[in-house]
Amino acid sequence: MATFSASPLPSGIRTKTNLPPLAHSVELFGHVTLVEGYAVPGFVGCHALVALRDTPGTTVAVMTTASHLQSLLETALATRNLIALWGEKLANPPTPRGRTWAVDVYAIDGVIMYNMPPSAFPDA
Repeated sequence: MATFSASPLPSGIRTKTNLPPLAHSVELFGHVTLVEGYAVPGFVGCHALVALRDTPGTTVAVMTTASHLQSLLETALATRNLIALWGEKLANPPTPRGRTWAVDVYAIDGVIMYNMPPSAFPDA
């Protein structure tokens, strides 16, 4: 079965490929607070900032080159619904537009959006 790969991010957009899931995936839950998409030399995709539900006050960045995952992140931003995502923490993430990261960055290969508003979670 062909899948779309969100990794490795530094090489830019990927086409259909038969790749295994990310090796060291973690599952995180939170609310999307920002989505930025771009097409710059060396990277076509987006990143989103996610305020983590299980560690209040912690925000992480998630990156993907997969347009269907970007669409889910944009919808989560618009609806403020809780998401779960799977990703691998990047030791040396790409920095589109020459910026630096002040948060941990994850390459993601999956997003689930829950139909629950943030008010359903007292700590959100």
